[in-house]
Amino acid sequence: MGMALAGLWLATIVIEGKFRKPHLFHVLVLAFFLWNFVSVFWTADIENTMQRIKTYVQIFLLTLIYWDIFQKQNDLNAGFQAYVFGAYVLIISTVYNYLLGNVAVKYEGRYSATGVNANDVALILVLGLPIAVHLFFAASRSTVGIILRLINLLYVPLSIYSIVLTGSRTPLIAIIPFGIFLLGAQQIKVERKLLVLMILLACLLVLFPFIPPSVIQRLGTTGESIGEGDLGGRLRLWGEAIAVLNQHVILGVGSGAITSKIGSAVHNTFISIAAETGVIGLLLFCSIAGIAVYQAMRLPKATSRLWLAMIMTWVIGVSSLSWEFRKLTWIILSFVVLEGNSGASPEEQNASSVPSEVVGSSHQQIGPESQIKVM
Repeated sequence: MGMALAGLWLATIVIEGKFRKPHLFHVLVLAFFLWNFVSVFWTADIENTMQRIKTYVQIFLLTLIYWDIFQKQNDLNAGFQAYVFGAYVLIISTVYNYLLGNVAVKYEGRYSATGVNANDVALILVLGLPIAVHLFFAASRSTVGIILRLINLLYVPLSIYSIVLTGSRTPLIAIIPFGIFLLGAQQIKVERKLLVLMILLACLLVLFPFIPPSVIQRLGTTGESIGEGDLGGRLRLWGEAIAVLNQHVILGVGSGAITSKIGSAVHNTFISIAAETGVIGLLLFCSIAGIAVYQAMRLPKATSRLWLAMIMTWVIGVSSLSWEFRKLTWIILSFVVLEGNSGASPEEQNASSVPSEVVGSSHQQIGPESQIKVM
């Protein structure tokens, strides 16, 4: 499907004879990926490095496709809605496996979507919470808009229930920025906040009896794990990865090669990048994340808070997962940059930041100065 999408996108460029001028974000992403590519000359694991290079080629092409096709705010909202629909697939699969008793990790009694790591499922669903709330308040009052509003509202309790089923403890912390955004968002009327919270509470009360004791017991050990300085064995892995970094400070051990050094994933995106690509790779990645933060801060106040909450959720989540090569990391960062460069005028962006006024208004197209002719 990805190859078909890329083919159609390239065909569109040939037919129209132009594509959108890349952003500084894409220049830094390309530089980061190229640095990973050249690590093939000093890598400690050539097989994993070649696999990582293949993945990064796909990701870079994906970021360019997103940048070129999501040029208007309405298009971008459609992309956000697609994320929520995709997250629903994980919710359905997770609940289905729970009903059938198909545990993801037998000795822990956790549940997950088929073929997806439980921790990954939890973070994907948590990242969808701000998006779903944003779409709920931004939906139009048409029949389709009302249906989408209901779908996005139900996503909140259903995703939280599925997150609990995964038994993942990191989302208990990662969900905090979402809660702060929802409670502190001044553009959302108090009665609307109360409505969302009441519906959320009611749904969770209904679903709570269906949470397996094994999951409750695991989640109850969160404080104990933090107090003992264990974090599920992650501190040991972080220490081993940092020890490797001390021996290869500038270049690292090669993209994707840290696993062969410590026998496991690092379970921390930033430490993993530093150990694999050295200080240079870490600086490039932090610069990319910095661009996303800058773009979020330039948005209208209401939208800015939404995306800053999203970025903080991502930072907390990837601090316990190796997500540097996961497509979702680059999709989330791309979303922020796309939001900051959508084809809306400042007046339209300010209007779209007020949930009660958003009814799917049209936005102006990106100007010709931001297009590159190829023919």
